[in-house]
Amino acid sequence: MHDGNNVIEDITEAIDEDSRLRTKSPQEVPAKKKHRGPKKLVKVHGRPREERPYLILNIYGQPVGPTDEVVDEFTQFLGTVARNSELAPLNYVEWPSLPTHNKIWDYVQEKYLVPEEGRKWVMETVNYAWRMHKCRTKKKHFYAFDTDEQRMIERLKTMPKTHFEDLLKYWHLTTTEEESQTNKKNRQKAEDIRTMGPKSYARLRHKLKQEDPNKKEPS
Repeated sequence: MHDGNNVIEDITEAIDEDSRLRTKSPQEVPAKKKHRGPKKLVKVHGRPREERPYLILNIYGQPVGPTDEVVDEFTQFLGTVARNSELAPLNYVEWPSLPTHNKIWDYVQEKYLVPEEGRKWVMETVNYAWRMHKCRTKKKHFYAFDTDEQRMIERLKTMPKTHFEDLLKYWHLTTTEEESQTNKKNRQKAEDIRTMGPKSYARLRHKLKQEDPNKKEPS
């Protein structure tokens, strides 16, 4: 799946605008807004195996400790795994078809000590982050441009060229576009949106349980 007058006017306007900005004082020139990119967690990826932190899980296999900081870092780390073209390539239609599930789990275990009971949650989390990464990639590098030539030039540089070519072929399929529009409409209908912020329900339940061990398991 892989008119001339207007151009002249646009260039003239651009030159005028540039001149106007150059004559302004430094305080008057609008500052270019900086956007924070996705976290890379270089220190975590470079962490020696013997320094791996141990994850505490609840009865559902969800991480709740040893501290909120470690769990937050772990969750962000899984997001970086989902954006890794070698561990989780985007040129597969669906998550179950990825041949790298074991490779992902092995790599996670190199950086954190996660009990086997946590594997299901880990893979579900990477799956979700992988789908979100594919969605954002389509928005920024497919919908944002009119031609495949432009898309190839502005493609995600962390992704192999052949992977992006596969995605272009897939995204151009009529059935794929129809499915995308259906999913977008369904998403807009969602009413029960999670608003708790980065702290998970699992950690909130764990905290409430610690505050009152005799209390019934929070719903």
